[in-house]
Amino acid sequence: LGTGLDVYSGEPGSLRGLHLVVEDIDQARAELVRRGVEIGEIQDFGGGVRGADFADPDGNTLELQEMAWRKGAKY
Repeated sequence: LGTGLDVYSGEPGSLRGLHLVVEDIDQARAELVRRGVEIGEIQDFGGGVRGADFADPDGNTLELQEMAWRKGAKY
C-alpha cells in the first residue's frame, strides 16, 4: 500500500482499521461477497456514512466505507 510511513512498518497482519472509501458500498460489498470475502453487514454510522468490516488473508482489518456526500467526479 505504501512505503516510508510508520503505519506500514508493522508485520503482516498488524494493520488495523484501514478505510477503503467507495462510491457505492452496496455494489462493492456484493462484489466482495461474490469473490468469497467474509464481510460484515453494512452498518449505518449516521451523517451519510455507512461501512462494513472485513479482514484480508494476513489478518489485517479493513473497513469498506461509503460517505454519501463524497460522490461524483469531484472526488
